[in-house]
Amino acid sequence: MSSMQIAVYGFLQKQRVIEPAGLAYEVGLVKDKIALGKCTLPVFRQADASQLAQTDEVVNESCDEWMDKDDNKYQKYMSKLNPNEAKDQDHYKVLGLSKLRCDATMNQIKLAYRQKVLKYHPDKGSADLNGKRKEEIFSCIQKAYEQIGDTIEKRRAFDSVDPTFDETIPDSSEVNSKNFFEVLAPVFARYARFSNNQPVPLLGDANSSRDAVDHFYEFWFDFSSWREFSYLDSEDKSKGEDRYERREIEKMNKAEREKRRKKEMKRISTLIDITYEKDPRRQEEKRRKEEEARAEAEERQKAEEAERQAQLEEEKKANQAKQKKKKVMASQRKKLRDLCVAADYWAEENEKKHRVMEQIERICLPNAGAEFEEVSALCEKLENVKCYDDAMEHLKNCMRKDNKHESNHANSNTSGRINEASESSWSPADLQLLVKAVSLFPPGKGDRWRNVAEYVTNHSIANNGKARTEKEVIKQVKSLSAVDANSLSASQIKENGLLKTKNDISLPDTPSEALVDDWDADQQKQLENALKNTPASDPKRWEKIAVQVTGKTKKDCIKRYKKLAELVKQNQTKNAQ
Repeated sequence: MSSMQIAVYGFLQKQRVIEPAGLAYEVGLVKDKIALGKCTLPVFRQADASQLAQTDEVVNESCDEWMDKDDNKYQKYMSKLNPNEAKDQDHYKVLGLSKLRCDATMNQIKLAYRQKVLKYHPDKGSADLNGKRKEEIFSCIQKAYEQIGDTIEKRRAFDSVDPTFDETIPDSSEVNSKNFFEVLAPVFARYARFSNNQPVPLLGDANSSRDAVDHFYEFWFDFSSWREFSYLDSEDKSKGEDRYERREIEKMNKAEREKRRKKEMKRISTLIDITYEKDPRRQEEKRRKEEEARAEAEERQKAEEAERQAQLEEEKKANQAKQKKKKVMASQRKKLRDLCVAADYWAEENEKKHRVMEQIERICLPNAGAEFEEVSALCEKLENVKCYDDAMEHLKNCMRKDNKHESNHANSNTSGRINEASESSWSPADLQLLVKAVSLFPPGKGDRWRNVAEYVTNHSIANNGKARTEKEVIKQVKSLSAVDANSLSASQIKENGLLKTKNDISLPDTPSEALVDDWDADQQKQLENALKNTPASDPKRWEKIAVQVTGKTKKDCIKRYKKLAELVKQNQTKNAQ
């Protein structure tokens, strides 16, 4: 019995059940989901099958919103495509993205590609589509994805030559202030896709702010585009047999791309120029600035006119006051003369009468300096005078007052000149050298003042080696010439060291004659022309010459002529030696 087996009914042996699990299984499942174009999110979150199916339905519904319908029209278009001519096909339309085109994201491109693979992959069956096998259709889909879904560079190459892109721009004659925004705004919106800098400011409208308009033109005048035309290369560089042939193909392709790029930039530049010229906002701003400038100019002109009128009014009032004063002074002088005539000049001898007349005429001179009050007071005093001596005393007192005013005025001017001369630190020895130098280098000699300055500098002891400039020498000579010794008091002259003291040198009695050549170039030329035009036989020759020389008398002209003649004679003597 022990060798026999016993069968027991009612009991089954327990079988081993193996279920797929682990990391390798999860990775394989994710790959399968990706190949089928399904969402892998529920797998990562360990969702159940119901949740996974629900997510796939949502994805399919969302794709229908932006993808083209896979209907007979699409299938008819796909049946006409040739994989060997994939460069001429519309890649966005092949993937069902003709609605989005360049606005499609990379995720949308990948999702559209998966949807097409699920339907047109050759493994899904061998049935053909309108006489064309699925292998050819799938090949076109695969090339479309490689062009626009692989890299950004490849996608931009196709987007640059997108057959649906309208690159035309309106002509200048087609744009006016009424249709400006309607015509040009869409053009800028189309070209904005090619900008390297995002976001791109668009044309805006008539209500755009000034800053927005300025920013728009600033951006588009420096527009930077990524558009390139490598997709239109006539030959493929990879087909070259060797590197030299490939180099020549690349060189030819680059030349064609550069031509197209320059044409593109010229088109954009023309668009900007037309926009800038026709922009009504800019024209309005220009008119506003012109009006502001015009208003500012008018205000400035009005202010200048008002200032000119005020100045004329002041001058008119001053002239009227001057004329009035002149008339009053004239009447007062006439009163003084009549008073003297009525008194018969308070003398019987003609000599005394002439003295009184002379005093009266000196007082009545316009430049005598006698004021109205002084003449009036003099008339009142003379009305009560009975004798010659009293009359002469009053007249002389009045003249002394006038001379005192003139002397004070002259002293103030002279003191200023003396102070200027003293500020230059000219010692008496330097003044002696200056006088000597002026005598050694007479007028008419070349570089006269430079030679005078060098002479004073080289021979000066008190100047401590400081060089005298031509400007200093000329200024000092004019200062000395302007000092009238007769108008200065002895104390003023002694203080400033301008007159001779013990062991000092003397200046000429007439400094203006010894130091300054007061003939300018115009006067010298007038004298020369007058000497030529006036014959020597004319008895009034020098009177006529003096009339032709501005600011010079007959005596000045004769003296100048003799001086020039002496210089000519000296030069002839030197030349003869």
